[in-house]
Amino acid sequence: MNERLFLAINGLSHHSAFLDALMVFCAQYIPFILIAFLAYLWILGKSAGRRAAFRAGLSGGLALVLACIVGVFHYQALPSVLGLGRPLILHTSNNSFPSDHVSFAFGIAMSLLFSGSTSIWPQAVLLAVLVSFARVFVGVHFPLDVLVGAVVGTSASLLIHLLRKKLSDRIADRVHGVQERILSSMSRGSR
Repeated sequence: MNERLFLAINGLSHHSAFLDALMVFCAQYIPFILIAFLAYLWILGKSAGRRAAFRAGLSGGLALVLACIVGVFHYQALPSVLGLGRPLILHTSNNSFPSDHVSFAFGIAMSLLFSGSTSIWPQAVLLAVLVSFARVFVGVHFPLDVLVGAVVGTSASLLIHLLRKKLSDRIADRVHGVQERILSSMSRGSR
């Protein structure tokens, strides 16, 4: 079923140059858009927004670590290595399970959802779903790879959310305090 669903989704590629280019963009660059969301929240947000951005960044990082650990215990060759589908991009990894891009994206998106303090979580969740579909569309992951990536990212964000009061919010407040002191001293030094 995993292979059949992969072939059905990947089979949508190579019919429209525009759609192919859009999916390649989504598959490769959505994580950077999510990082820009976090920068926006950190720089322009109030305390709750900064904390949400910090937790989301931690969640994305933890999701990548967990994805690497899961990948050590289960190997799945890339579809192209197995001669399946028609890839639109070359992927340098030799293990497609789970998808690092999807783990990272869902780590950030679900953390923003769990924070409840930011209005950009729906866009972040939509982007995480889009990168999941795009990774299969362009031929670098099987559907199970992205599904497990979504579970890994969601699990990481849930763990960070549960530890927010004891750990991440305190660290975020301290980091912001250091940032404010640095910016304050820089502005005094430029006068």
